[in-house]
Parts: sequence; C-alpha cells; structure tokens
Amino acid sequence: MAFNSLHPDIKRLVMTCAIACLVAIPLAGCAEPAPPVEPATITFACPDVDEEYYTELVQKFNEQYPHVVVELRAMHDDSPDDLSAGDVDVLVVAPWTLGELQAEGAILDLDPFIEQDESLDLSDFYPGTFELLTLEGRTWAIPAGLDMLVTFYNRDLFDQHNLPYPDVGWTRDDFLSRAVEISDPDAGIFGYVTSGRTTQPSYFDAALFVYLHGGRLFDSMQAPTGTTFDDPLTVEALQWYADLYHEYDVAPTPKEARSAFGGSQYAFYDGMRKGQVGMWFGGLSERGGMAWSVEWFINWGVAPLPQDAQLVTQADVEGYAIYSQTAYPDACWEWITFLTRQMPSNAAYRLMPARRSLAESKAYEQLAGAEVARTARASMENAILINPQAFGEFEDAMQVFAEAVARVVNEEATPAEALGEAQRLVESSSGN
Repeated sequence: MAFNSLHPDIKRLVMTCAIACLVAIPLAGCAEPAPPVEPATITFACPDVDEEYYTELVQKFNEQYPHVVVELRAMHDDSPDDLSAGDVDVLVVAPWTLGELQAEGAILDLDPFIEQDESLDLSDFYPGTFELLTLEGRTWAIPAGLDMLVTFYNRDLFDQHNLPYPDVGWTRDDFLSRAVEISDPDAGIFGYVTSGRTTQPSYFDAALFVYLHGGRLFDSMQAPTGTTFDDPLTVEALQWYADLYHEYDVAPTPKEARSAFGGSQYAFYDGMRKGQVGMWFGGLSERGGMAWSVEWFINWGVAPLPQDAQLVTQADVEGYAIYSQTAYPDACWEWITFLTRQMPSNAAYRLMPARRSLAESKAYEQLAGAEVARTARASMENAILINPQAFGEFEDAMQVFAEAVARVVNEEATPAEALGEAQRLVESSSGN
C-alpha cells in the first residue's frame, strides 16, 4: 500500500515513530560510557624556598583541573643545572639561566601559545618583564614574579633615636643623617653596612649610589658597548660612598665589621641579625630572612632606595618555562597561565606579582603588609630591568671596578685615581 494512501492519522503515527527512531539512534550511542580520559601528569620544578607557596597552588589547580595532575619538585639554589629534560616539564627560571637553556634547545618557544591564548593580557604585566625573558626575538618564559633592591632598616634602632622611618620619597641626605644619628662605633653599632663577604666592601652598593647620583658605569644599561668608570658623577658618588666609612664613620670597614659583629667572613650579616645595624640594601625577596638560611630575629622594616639626583633601583624577574621534551605542552601552558593569575595565598612567597592587577590590589597589600606593598609598587615605578645577557662580556670589567672601590675604601687611592686607572685598564684590555 502506498504511503500517500494511508489515513492521515496513521501517517502521523508512522512519522512520529520514524522520528523517534532517528532521535533514539544517537541517544543510544551516547548512553554507551566513553572511555575515561587519562590525566596528563606534569612535573613542576621550583626553588625550594617557594615550596610551601607552590604546594598550595598545586592542590588548588589539581582540584580545578582534574585532567591535569601537577607534581611538585623543589630544586636547591634556584638552579636547574641538576635537572634534565626528562625530570621536569615546567620550571622556574631566572634571566641568567635562560640563555643557556635556550641555546641547548631545552625549552619551548612560547610565542605560539601566547598568540593563540586570547585570555592572556600581556598589558597587565609590568613593562620590561617580558623583554628580560626574550631571546632572539622570541619569548621563552612567562613572568612569574618580581624582585627589586630595597632598603631594610632596624625599627628598634630608629625608635631609640626618635628617628622617622625611611619611606617612599626619602633622600640620600635623609639616609646619611639617620645613619649618623644611629652610629656608635665604640659600641659596635653602625648606621649602615654593605652586603657581601668581609673580604672587601661590596662594589654593588657603590654602584647603586653611583646611579642614584646620576653617574654611570656603562654607556648604556640596555645595550652596553663600553664602561664609563671615570664619569665625573661616578667619581663624585664614589667619594661620597668612601666618606661613609671615614669622614662620617657610619659604615664599618671589613676589619671593623669582623671586630664588631664577629670574626667570620659573613660578619656583615651577623651584624644585621644581631640588631647592630641601622640600614642595609638587599632584594625584597630577602625580607625577614626568606632567602637566607636563618630567620631575622629583629624588628625590621623596608623602604625604597633613597633618592639622590634620581630615584632608581634594579629589578629582576623570574619566569615559567616549558621543557621542550615534555609530552604535554598544552597541559604545561594551562598550568603556567593558571599560576600567573594567582594572588599569593600566604606571605611566604618572596616575589612581587608580575601582574599590575595583582600587585596593586588591596589583597596584595593585606597579604604582604602595607609597607612591603608600598615599597614594591614605588620601586617598580623607577626600576631598571637589566638583561644579564647584555652584560656577559663585562664580568672582568666589573671585577676591575670592584677592585677600584676596595682601593678607595681602604684609602689606597682617591676615587679619581682609582676609577681613572680602572677605565684605562678596561680600555687597554679590550683594545680600545
């Protein structure tokens, strides 16, 4: 019998059954259980000092993204040297290790991931941070966090002399006057100490005062081609630095430090920890002893570096890189981008968030403390981010500068004599 000759009610019944059958076919297929997706397991290597911080984030990520399992591996001294590509999938890197990893082909070019991920807002990261993690025009790591040089101070010593604490906008003159008030060399108390070992004064602090004063050690901080040790403002700054030791007597020489604080080569640090030092410079990540082997048992505070002719500080960035031999690059990228969106969940994290939206939030201030947050934010507004790859050929030159600083502090030469000779020595060794 032809379909068209059927009664209309029967035709409707037939069509209904046919449609029901067609619908039922895919539904029946969906009813069959799909094979379970095996989770991607990736290993993440981080500095051991940050293990507590990342342990919480691993748990949070594994709960939110059950298809990716992150296993944590802490590494000593922030160094990936003892790791191989088969050991980890993602790791925390510093700019000075990036070049070697990239040259070996050990890490992935992340630009393809960045170009495809519309959710990653590059403008939210502090300016210059991506550039430090870029080589040969390609991005090899995503900024993880920031560190910058700051001033630490002993609140108790300031309180004993009714001195205002260092704060945003304070000056080099403020630094000197407060150091003078605090210092009592006969009692083993000094307003300021350099950092480093007591074999010789730290040339690094001297370099900071040079740049604060408007001087310079190189013709360019971004693409240096030569040194400028004999720059007049550099000579002035080194003379002022030497006066801290001799004219004002607010800083101990290495010999005085060993006598006042203890006999070890780390006497400077012993003085800080024992409460015999008013001020010193260091990375924000060191606060409270986070990056030290011992906790600071003092009432410490933190402020930006003191302003002179200009206000500058040096900032560093750490990044997240993906090993090139990972079996799960997409899962690694998912983990990295998750990390960049996280506010530190406890004050144990050393670094300032690399994203402005996090660093400038009320939550960061509540977590890190108002003084730490204020110092970090103000410092980043005047930070110089130095690419260590650009200064690799100047290691010997900086050693020459260090020896010049030591000669001046030890009163073996005037700043003009020591720096002039240092400049001539570097130029002759380079053939200029």
